[in-house]
Amino acid sequence: MIGSKRRLKMILTFTLLMIPGALSFSVTGYTGGAVTITCQYHREYTTNSKYFCIGQKPYIPMPGWCSDVIRTNIKDKWVKSGRLSLYDDTTASVFNVTITDLNVRDSDTY
Repeated sequence: MIGSKRRLKMILTFTLLMIPGALSFSVTGYTGGAVTITCQYHREYTTNSKYFCIGQKPYIPMPGWCSDVIRTNIKDKWVKSGRLSLYDDTTASVFNVTITDLNVRDSDTY
């Protein structure tokens, strides 16, 4: 069709490594869309900062092996940084990270 616009949707895969315990899982999203990732933590970490970082875990973890893409000390309230938002739900001992307006560069290990 002349003049019609076709929108290419690309599947993006996020590999998530939960430390400690080295639990990993994948999340799939589409370009232009959004994903929300839920990370559970032990109740004893309720007062700690929560962060979401990008980087491939080395065989032997060392300081600075990943780069924070969002971090907060704020509890029970959404915190936004660009296309990322983080909510630390202290009642449920989980934090949620939402990435909006996904693009190919977002596909990585977090």
